[in-house]
Amino acid sequence: MFNVGQAISRNCQGITRRELLQVGGLSVLGISLANLLRSEETRPLTGLGSPARPRTEKSCIFIFLEGGPSQFETFDPKPSAPMDIRGPYGNCATNVPGTQICELLPMMADRMDRCALIRSLTGFTGGHTARPALTGSFNSLTTYGAVVTRLKGAIGDMPPYVHLGGKIFNTPGIGGGILGSACDPIEIRDPFGRQVNLQQFSLSADVTPQRFHQRRELLNAVDQARAKANTGAAIERMDTFHQRAANILTSPIVRNAFDLSQERETLRERYGASHFGQSLLMARRLVEAGTRFVQLKWYDWDGPWDIHGFNSTGIERMEEELMPRFDQGLSTLLDDLRDRGLLASTLVVVVGEMGRTPRINHWGGRDHWGNLLFALLAGGGIPGGTVVGSSDAHGAAPATFPVQPDEFAATIYRTLGIDTNLDPRIRPFIGSAAPVAALV
Repeated sequence: MFNVGQAISRNCQGITRRELLQVGGLSVLGISLANLLRSEETRPLTGLGSPARPRTEKSCIFIFLEGGPSQFETFDPKPSAPMDIRGPYGNCATNVPGTQICELLPMMADRMDRCALIRSLTGFTGGHTARPALTGSFNSLTTYGAVVTRLKGAIGDMPPYVHLGGKIFNTPGIGGGILGSACDPIEIRDPFGRQVNLQQFSLSADVTPQRFHQRRELLNAVDQARAKANTGAAIERMDTFHQRAANILTSPIVRNAFDLSQERETLRERYGASHFGQSLLMARRLVEAGTRFVQLKWYDWDGPWDIHGFNSTGIERMEEELMPRFDQGLSTLLDDLRDRGLLASTLVVVVGEMGRTPRINHWGGRDHWGNLLFALLAGGGIPGGTVVGSSDAHGAAPATFPVQPDEFAATIYRTLGIDTNLDPRIRPFIGSAAPVAALV
């Protein structure tokens, strides 16, 4: 038995790792410290109750439109193409001279001066795999959020990487990837409700608050014992992680960030009474509190972006369901971030895993198309009103400046403050790819 405070050990190494794990049991926290507290590079930058984050720190809200949104009915309409290519919807002018988008996005049309469009994203598979969109590579399972977590660390007590929505379809294992489960995101499936049930941040059922605080006192005793018996780096690191886990459990900042009931009803209504809209609001609360990377997946709640027509409704779904919710939610997010002074420090990214076929099929829908898709970026220093690349007359392939998945990844990393030229730690994830020059 390990006797806390008496520095009794069984070998010349002092307090053993096993004995330290036995102090109250790490499972008392109801979370995996290795998973939540990441790695030795993930360290708290501010203390409990300190300001959410300095303005120099950047965060990202990454919106993944699972199912593959059509480029025609969103940000790359083709009004001069034949009817069976351009589809039933027209285009509309935006507040950026010369830039037009689909008429189904009237609210975003008034905010394109804050956004950059990539109309020449290419090199995707055309299948339901999230790898190129969320990692920048066909073969990787290591998401942007995991890399940012490892390279940039945590801010205060907030979890650095949060995923909103269900599991990523048809891409098992995507998350921490080669960085391990230490860089997996905290997963919140449903944002609705007065208080999200944060199982990761809950005490075990048999642990009362009083018992929890008693175990925190044991940790203090471990500090004293360790000073006498062992000052190894591994033990120091474990104690740091354990202390931060305790801070997360007791921090009002963390719990409040996940509580949408604290928002004004008028603002919640502006975001929209949909899972997408409320998830965007939660994403804003999280980055405001200090989360570095919020990954938001649209699919489970508000219907997929698949519009084949034979196993789902066709193009009409864009008008009836998808685009109204998307237009309302995204435009409100951009306004909310701007009004709170967060837009300059928050990168917003919107992308799917593929585009849609130029020709409408005989079911009245569009099929998978990996050769061309769009991406929208805003905030975080991205130059608003920029359009990168163009597609051909039928929206089938890039006509100018094709952007590959690894170049897209490099752009995200550079915008978030990772030196893609000089930091060797980023090379396994982007190779020799350079960011899109017009966006950084």
